[in-house]
Amino acid sequence: MDVCGIPRTQVYKVPGGDGAGAAAGAAGEYESLIRGLSADVVGVCLRTGLPALDLVLLGSGADGHCASLYPDSPQVCVSPSSKLVVEAAGKGGTTFTLDLIQSARNVILSAPKAAQSKMVADAFNNPSASSNTQCPAGMISAGVDTSVEWLLSKESASLLALV
Repeated sequence: MDVCGIPRTQVYKVPGGDGAGAAAGAAGEYESLIRGLSADVVGVCLRTGLPALDLVLLGSGADGHCASLYPDSPQVCVSPSSKLVVEAAGKGGTTFTLDLIQSARNVILSAPKAAQSKMVADAFNNPSASSNTQCPAGMISAGVDTSVEWLLSKESASLLALV
């Protein structure tokens, strides 16, 4: 059976596991899978040389976290990284690194809640947002071969300066 109209042979789930070290093992296994995919499945980002996923869709939190990358966590503070998938800080799961996210062809960040308005303003108005480890969502920026779009509501965009 297909998943959302996508053949199962084209769905690449993160491996699961229980016990100590399971998340780190799953991260390594999933990274190997991504790196091993052929160029017609996952291209290469010309800017970074890393695999280029077609789309990374992310939610974000009022604290600026996204993709289980939390403010000032080790996963955010170590960049550039040679890793693509790492253990999520304090979550027991895995997450993509900022480097892999920013190598994607398209990144969509969702921040629709009024409580996210300060974070959205910090992400857009801070001239050093791309290196602000206190707001990982704001660190994701467009570049050559990477389009970044934010999905905002009137409420979450309320602190943005209108041009």
